[in-house]
Amino acid sequence: MPDLTPGVPSALSPLVRRIVAPNPGLMTGPGTNTYLVGIDEVAIIDPGPDDDRHIDAIVGGAMRERVCWVVLTHTHPDHWPAARKLIAATGAKLAAAAKPPKADAFDLVPDRVLRDGDVIEGSEWGLTVMATPGHAPNHVCLFLDDERALFTGDHVLQGTTTVVNPKRGGDMVEYLASTRRLREIKRLARILPGHGDVITEPYVILDEYLAHRAEREAQILGLLAEGPARIKGLVTTIYVDLPEGLVEMARHQVHAHLLKLRAEGAVAGSTFTGPWSRS
Repeated sequence: MPDLTPGVPSALSPLVRRIVAPNPGLMTGPGTNTYLVGIDEVAIIDPGPDDDRHIDAIVGGAMRERVCWVVLTHTHPDHWPAARKLIAATGAKLAAAAKPPKADAFDLVPDRVLRDGDVIEGSEWGLTVMATPGHAPNHVCLFLDDERALFTGDHVLQGTTTVVNPKRGGDMVEYLASTRRLREIKRLARILPGHGDVITEPYVILDEYLAHRAEREAQILGLLAEGPARIKGLVTTIYVDLPEGLVEMARHQVHAHLLKLRAEGAVAGSTFTGPWSRS
């Protein structure tokens, strides 16, 4: 799709432009979406990887003197590293949630630590912060009230589901609670995800996300009802014809479901490689 070509600014609305980073892959889809919000004053949401071509496209699209904020939905390494050079080039301030996982190698100090309910403001816009832990413990979504649009980072994606990896701070209990919270937003018009195209039927997608996770949970419980099983075996049975590069992610996803079910008293097990069973 032309508007997902890396390095090409695409106007999505009067207030929002998107530039796709040149980091396509199994986990990033066409690449990380960087969003430019505003005209006279600009916020850069998720600057993406430290790639000079991408950074030049952002600075050129935003006009460096107009950038006032660099805002992170979370600190996974496909979303934040360009922030360092963008801040140096524009003088913008950094806004991010606190306590990033150690695996993210995030070493910048935010000028503003984002908390649930905060509002980041520019001359023509306001972004309301919604804490949405689950995919990452420090994940936030940003609601652009003027356009009823939600920037979801990696919490909701277009064309695929989100990985919840406990080894990187992912938590399925929190993820589902956060998703249900997003479902309660009134008059939500569009979702602007961290990867993929604009989602124009947000409630349909959020319902599908919740139904998919419930289906996965039912599959896991059904298999454990037949006897103890290891995560590797559960993945082989549940995920058919999965590309080799995604097998490890599927194991983490199943692990996240098992940890949720264990917290609820539905299953027993304690390790990533050990057997799990119905309680």
